[in-house]
Amino acid sequence: MSSMWSEYTICGVKIKFPCKAYPSQLAMMNSIVRGLNGSQHCLLESPTGSGKSLALLCSALAWQQSLNGKPVDEGLSKKTEVPLSCCCTCHSKNFTHRDLNQGTSPHFNSPSTLPSERNGSSSTCQDSPEKNTLAAKLSAKKQASTCRDENDDFQVEKKRIRHVETTQQIRKRQCFEKEAYHLDTPVASAKIVKPNSPLGKVNAFSPQNICPPGQCSKCCCSAKQGNSQESSNTIKKDQGGKFKRPKIYFGTRTHKQIAQITKELRRTAYSWVPMTILSSRDHTCVHPEVIGNFNRKEKCMEFLDGKNGKSCYFYHGVHKISDQHTLQTLHGMCKAWDIEELVSLGKKLKACPYYTARELIGDADIVFCPYNYLLDAQIRESMDINLKEQVVILDEAHNIEDCARESASYSVTEVQLRFARDELDILVTNNIRKKDHEPLRAVCYSLINWLEANSEHLVERDYESSCKIWSGNEMLLNLYKMGITTSTFPILQEHFSTVLQKEEKLPPVHGKEVAREVPILSASTQIMLKGLFMVLDYLFRQNSRFADDYKIAIQQTYSWTNQIDISDKNGFFAPPKNKKRSRQKIAVRVLNFWCLNPAVAFSDINGKVRTIVLTSGTLSPMKSFSSELGVTFAIQLEANHVINNSQVWVGTIGSGPKGRNLCATFQHTETFEFQDEVGALLLSVCQTVSHGILCFLPSYKERWLHTGLWHNLELVKTVIVEPQGGEKTDFDELLQVYYDSIKYKGEKDGALLIAVCRGKVSEGLDFSDDNARAVITIGIPFPNVKDLQVELKRQYNDHHSKLRGLLPGRQWYEIQAYRALNQALGRCIRHRNDWGALILVDDRFRNNPNRYISGLSKWIRQQIQHHSTFESALESLAEFSKKHQKIIDISKKEQKCIQDSKSTLEESYLENDSPTYLLDTLSYLPPENPMKCETKMCVQELQCPKVITKNSFLPSDIISRKEKGMKSSAHLYLIKKSFVIEK
Repeated sequence: MSSMWSEYTICGVKIKFPCKAYPSQLAMMNSIVRGLNGSQHCLLESPTGSGKSLALLCSALAWQQSLNGKPVDEGLSKKTEVPLSCCCTCHSKNFTHRDLNQGTSPHFNSPSTLPSERNGSSSTCQDSPEKNTLAAKLSAKKQASTCRDENDDFQVEKKRIRHVETTQQIRKRQCFEKEAYHLDTPVASAKIVKPNSPLGKVNAFSPQNICPPGQCSKCCCSAKQGNSQESSNTIKKDQGGKFKRPKIYFGTRTHKQIAQITKELRRTAYSWVPMTILSSRDHTCVHPEVIGNFNRKEKCMEFLDGKNGKSCYFYHGVHKISDQHTLQTLHGMCKAWDIEELVSLGKKLKACPYYTARELIGDADIVFCPYNYLLDAQIRESMDINLKEQVVILDEAHNIEDCARESASYSVTEVQLRFARDELDILVTNNIRKKDHEPLRAVCYSLINWLEANSEHLVERDYESSCKIWSGNEMLLNLYKMGITTSTFPILQEHFSTVLQKEEKLPPVHGKEVAREVPILSASTQIMLKGLFMVLDYLFRQNSRFADDYKIAIQQTYSWTNQIDISDKNGFFAPPKNKKRSRQKIAVRVLNFWCLNPAVAFSDINGKVRTIVLTSGTLSPMKSFSSELGVTFAIQLEANHVINNSQVWVGTIGSGPKGRNLCATFQHTETFEFQDEVGALLLSVCQTVSHGILCFLPSYKERWLHTGLWHNLELVKTVIVEPQGGEKTDFDELLQVYYDSIKYKGEKDGALLIAVCRGKVSEGLDFSDDNARAVITIGIPFPNVKDLQVELKRQYNDHHSKLRGLLPGRQWYEIQAYRALNQALGRCIRHRNDWGALILVDDRFRNNPNRYISGLSKWIRQQIQHHSTFESALESLAEFSKKHQKIIDISKKEQKCIQDSKSTLEESYLENDSPTYLLDTLSYLPPENPMKCETKMCVQELQCPKVITKNSFLPSDIISRKEKGMKSSAHLYLIKKSFVIEK
């Protein structure tokens, strides 16, 4: 097995790699291991297609495994071992139905459990303060009902009265309601289960969590072993005293990129490492009524709250696949898996994949997720992600600054505030937790009144668009007038925490305190208040440290709605035939809390995590990351590409076919002359380069339809335009049309995809080989200078550039443009053997290269050529394209020749059973050149055993008799090898 891997030792860490590593991969792995060993942060750029993902996975997991002091193979084999039987309860005959985890209700013991165990004879269970929680007691009734009818998706939630919890239990449950661990009680090293998690309701025994190989939390034999094996001081102890390796949180931009990463993980020697994937309900919910809902999160929360007498059966089935051991051994997901596999398993077992993935975090060595899950404080809390002393890898991190700012920002509409106010009004009127709901209602009233009062003083910016801006400190004064201050805000947080609980105390019954379920806020109001309280927390935190990093804006726009008038001339309701429809213009007001400093969101993780690794194929320019994120990146790398210089054509073009200058500034791009010249240039490139072409520019379709250029483009290639907005399925269908037009091209020579920078096409999609033989960019994609947030960010950077070391606003603005440009150019050249052309259309590149070229990625800067005329550029491009296309055509002909020969061989053999005829046929195919011979050998070596299966006899004398007549000794070797296999 070891021969399958290339092994590299870097800084004392042995890394198994699935192939011979490229120099850029070795440089990446060296930087990562150095950073992990020294607890330093890394900023690493490696071009797309250079094997960055493999280098990240192998180096980080090898380092993690090295903390065990055990080889990877040894660890993998032990994960699948079945524990030896012993006399303890956890290894007894019915262990799969035992409930030995912390916080488990004694009502859930198996019928075969001994009475002494049910009475709490186990010290582990006795010491657990959570075992009598509401969730645990209700779970018994819940499971009893689900057992009666497992096909029933909904279980009616009835009001229940129970004995009230102790003060300590209430305090712990309040923390759990926030989905955060509160571990102030000494516990054993068993897995702790949150009462509000699915496992707190329906718990199952986890062999891996309770009884890892060689250990058992309940038998005396395991106590002798202790934890002496873990000696590295880099491994921290958990609450039970057990040494714990740092987890690796691997974040990337989209779920599609996560699927690509897990696919790469399957190729490695670390594919058996316990893992999980966190994702949204949009990708993992399997409940039929939730899937069809526009807001799946709100609908899911309604089912979990038991509203309308319904509950989610899938949620209560999570215990079926909630631990790594069960997932790997019983359900066959023993290698790296993707989210679709977990969803399929969840449907099959009626277990919620969304909550299953969350439960799997505890035992996972690596956790994959979109990286806003790690930056957003709300998501971290809801997902129970604790990053202290962990390793955070953020791949495709070129947009991390924007994501961090968005994570610490929040916007709420006046409609949302009014809806929340009305709901709180109803609860207060019905005397439901009046003392807790009243302060929250007052917050909504205050903000609505403030919005209305200031809507008269808005400043018009564009047509039917107006706004007013406040600084963070000015907003604190406004909040102070509303009664929301540094001292009162924590009280409001307590009130909000209380109203999220589903039970409240009742007067004592027969001397015993009881509690009952009460109505709670709707999911939409909860989500709105959580977002509002999150941003207020940042404003008040650490003596209002971050107040200066915020701008608060009221924006007002108008929308048209349809209003139905159903009245006749006398004012009475008329029949439907007299129904009239009128359009009404309504003002829409939004209150925005905009964070202008990405370091605010990063402050929650910077200083807590062990190592942060930011990596992408397009991090350049890299100088802004440290100042913007407030993180010192001690290790930085700009790796070279793995391709040869001859595989890529990089050129700038400053004029079109008619000789007109092409300077793609805003003043010029709106002129018909510029649009016509760009259209002629695009048509010439489409006639020169075969297969797929990507072009990033604003759509000039209307102009080109008018001039007839669009028709000419469609004569050459299938033309597809990236849709703006719309459903994901629509985009996927268009993308498939593009791929099919290239793969099954008929009269047309491939396809042309017109897209925009920062759109879906430019971010993370793979256009390898024929799918992108050329990428054309028109101009430099600067952000919209009139955008209010862009304007405020530039002003913010100018103001703080000297004191905080931020880049001036102009430099920040230009960097955003080059990152988007580099990302678009990165759609081409996706692997070692790929080839393609990068065409940058803008006269500014040639006229001022020092300014406009410096922002491009290193591997592009090194190759770029400036062409004085369009003719010279097109001539060079045509030569490049023909050269590589010729190589491709020759390769395809050779493959076809081999396939034809192979088919002839098989057909002839089937007609003539004589082994001698087979040898004659093989010897008739001499190698015409070394490359072809090598290719034939590979194909024949694989195919010969299949051909000879029907007649596995071939005397050795026939082999020796034909040996002299063979025109290639390689053929004889293949035949001999084939018969060795058959024997």
